[in-house]
Amino acid sequence: MKVVILFISTFLGFMLWQSCKTTNQTQAQAVTQEVTTSPFSNGVPAQVVVIGGQEYKYPIIAIWVEDLSGNFIGTVYASQSISTGIFRYGVYDKGKWLPGERNRPAALPRWKNLIALNASWVNQGVDAFSGATPSGSFALKTMLPSEMVELKVVMEVNKPWDFNNYWHNNRFPGDGEYATSGQPALIYEALVSMSSTGNRFYFKPVGHSNPSGANGEVYPDISTFTSALKIIDNAWVEIVR
Repeated sequence: MKVVILFISTFLGFMLWQSCKTTNQTQAQAVTQEVTTSPFSNGVPAQVVVIGGQEYKYPIIAIWVEDLSGNFIGTVYASQSISTGIFRYGVYDKGKWLPGERNRPAALPRWKNLIALNASWVNQGVDAFSGATPSGSFALKTMLPSEMVELKVVMEVNKPWDFNNYWHNNRFPGDGEYATSGQPALIYEALVSMSSTGNRFYFKPVGHSNPSGANGEVYPDISTFTSALKIIDNAWVEIVR
C-alpha cells in the first residue's frame, strides 16, 4: 500500500512539474517582440521576459537595478513616453486627446523619484534605456552590472485610467494627477544571483507606488488591486551564460 501511495505521489509531482515546465515553455514561445538596450558599458548579458496578461494594453513600464539594500544602480528599460515626457494622450484639444508633452508624476512615481534623487551620479542618457512600449509579450535584451554578484531587478508598471471599485475616479477629489491614473503603479522585484546554478529569476509583486506621484515610496498592501494585477501575467530575468 505504501508503495502504491509513493508511486501516486511521485507521479502527481512529476505531472505538476511537467505542467509548470510546459506553461513556461508556452509563455516563452508567446514572446514575439524584442527590445534591446545598452544601459551599462560593461555588463553581463541578460534578458528580461515580460508575458502580458489580459489587461496588457500599452502600459507604461520601467525596469531598473538596485543592490540588495535598495540603492539605485541604473535603469535598463523605460517606456519612451515616461522617458521623454511625450505621451500618446498628452494634450486635450478641441474635445479629443492628442500626443503631446505632459508631466505625469503618477505614472511611475518610484522610478521617477529614483531618477531625480540619483541624477547627479548616474550617468545614463535616455537613449541607453528608452524604447517604445511593446504591444504584447516581449523580451528585453540588455546588460546587468558585471561587478554585482547579488542584485535586485525592479519593474514598475502602470496603465492610465485603470479604475476599480476601490480606486475609483472620485477617491481623491481635486487630485488631477490621480485622476489620470486610477490603480497606482505596481512594483515587482526579482532577486538575481550571478553565482546561482540556475539562470532564471522570477518577478513577484511587492507593493504599489503613491497614487498621485507625491513621493517614491512603496506601499506593500495590494489587496485592493484587481485589473492592474492582470497587466503582467508572468515575468523573469534570465542570465545569458
